Amino acid sequence: MKFTNTYKKFSSVSKIIIKGLRDTLKLQEYYATGKLSRSFVGIQEKGKDLILNIISNKDYWRVVNDPRVAFSVNRQNIIRWMNTKGLDKRFAGAIYRKLKKGNYGKPYVYWKKGNTLTRKNFAGIVASDESMTVAKELAPAIGKDVANMIRKELRKIKPTAQIS
Repeated sequence: MKFTNTYKKFSSVSKIIIKGLRDTLKLQEYYATGKLSRSFVGIQEKGKDLILNIISNKDYWRVVNDPRVAFSVNRQNIIRWMNTKGLDKRFAGAIYRKLKKGNYGKPYVYWKKGNTLTRKNFAGIVASDESMTVAKELAPAIGKDVANMIRKELRKIKPTAQIS
């Protein structure tokens, strides 16, 4: 079965999702250099029916989305991050030790704005927030594709029938 109308809508759906990802990264203040935000692209998987992947060429998006996948802590990267955020570098050692112990995701002792930000699963948050928008975008295209499929099957059964 061909979903030509649905495939055409994947471009606009990927734009909606990517915008949501970028907005969520800014909201969660994961926007230091902007490289992760700019790296998102939507691709249609070849040879697979109705699969749209939003990918990034930046390995660290997985760490930002799920800190449990991080396997090493680099003190120099922490200092660079603190410089970018304008934070006091004196706390880099304490942050490094806390992260080294595996305490990432627990309340941030050194976070001045409070512990109000969701610091993981940003992709899941976007998927949940944008699900209705994506559904509204795809529904008409899916409807057209299903109608075309039904029309095609009816023509096989009765080629002379008038089908609109």
